Amino acid sequence: MRTPRSPRMRWRRATAAAGLTALLSTAATSATQAPATAGTDCVPTWTMLDAPASEGVVDVDVISRDNVRFSEQLEEGARSLRWNGRSLVENGPQIPVPPRTASRFQVGAGSFGVTGGWSLVSLHGAFQPDGAGVLARLDGGRWTLTTAGASQSPETGPSWLADVATVDSSQAWAVGRVEGPAGGALIQRWDGTEWTTVDHPAARRASANLSSVKAVPGGGVWAAGFQKNEQTGSYQPMVLRHDGTAWADVALPDPGAEGMLYALDASGPDDVWVAGISGSQSSPRPLLLHWDGRSWTTMPAPEPGPYGGDIFKLYAPAPGQLWALTNDTSTGVFHVRHWDGAAWQEVKPQGEQPEAFGFIFYDVDGSGPDDVWVTGTSNRTVPSDIGYPQLLPRRLIAHLSCGSE
Repeated sequence: MRTPRSPRMRWRRATAAAGLTALLSTAATSATQAPATAGTDCVPTWTMLDAPASEGVVDVDVISRDNVRFSEQLEEGARSLRWNGRSLVENGPQIPVPPRTASRFQVGAGSFGVTGGWSLVSLHGAFQPDGAGVLARLDGGRWTLTTAGASQSPETGPSWLADVATVDSSQAWAVGRVEGPAGGALIQRWDGTEWTTVDHPAARRASANLSSVKAVPGGGVWAAGFQKNEQTGSYQPMVLRHDGTAWADVALPDPGAEGMLYALDASGPDDVWVAGISGSQSSPRPLLLHWDGRSWTTMPAPEPGPYGGDIFKLYAPAPGQLWALTNDTSTGVFHVRHWDGAAWQEVKPQGEQPEAFGFIFYDVDGSGPDDVWVTGTSNRTVPSDIGYPQLLPRRLIAHLSCGSE
């Protein structure tokens, strides 16, 4: 099993590899269609939004059909965008970038409500004296940089936040890990005034890591990741749940010799999904588990490439429906997959494109089965005079809907 890393895709810059859509300079509709929405005549189709050059859209958070937030990585700094139901616009004031950090500034996972929310940011190694990270807070139309709380063991190493979940203006949760072999999984809570580290079962488990967190209305807060088996040295999937009072371990099906969880989503307390990998380092298999309110079931996962693959992002719009972003281990090819309750289908939001275009998918979210967004980067390979091809990145924003853009 590969050595654990920061949760996959959250911090990866768009120029890191080839793999996503050829976004056009004007909006275009893909030939790929989704199944008709049950009970309606709707047959949603994919539309590619306008795409100026950028490093890629690393996060999408859907509040409603006409209120969608995007975090876009720029060559220097970042930009927050919003879909208002008609067009894509800059989301008012932008995240402040500290002096002398613009070329190293990265934006990651975000979580928003109607009045505001949070984005993770990285200053590439710039930590507070206690090793804490930094988050950007949107409140009242204004962004501010906020220091995360000190970890449970700052002497071990800096803390890394991987995901954040906004409950309301006075409560949010962030998860990650404490760096170093003795570091454990990290959970922090925003109480309306400051971030503080909270105790939980995996806080002092060596090499434990939390990759994803989700606040589920009526179902508490869930977090997924992995931990090291001290007897075998292998990594095992891990899920924690906060019931409103305390965090506790959640028993999972046996994944086999090894496994890790990278993604988590839920449409409700009786429809929770977690995903990642299981199997050997040389040929990992996608792992997908489902909670129906009573028990866990190991579900059929999308077929990987010839040398394995993983699931790194999920969106659960309704019971019996699931969207997954996957990555083939050997080729680095990214896929968008849809589960209709019976089988997996590969979906190409970008439609068919020339081989010179590659696509990297970062995030997927929506407000329901017929309103889904996928973000990432499209890379076009062009000849150059420097001895190897040059990648020209453009942001990728794809929208599945029944209406015209």
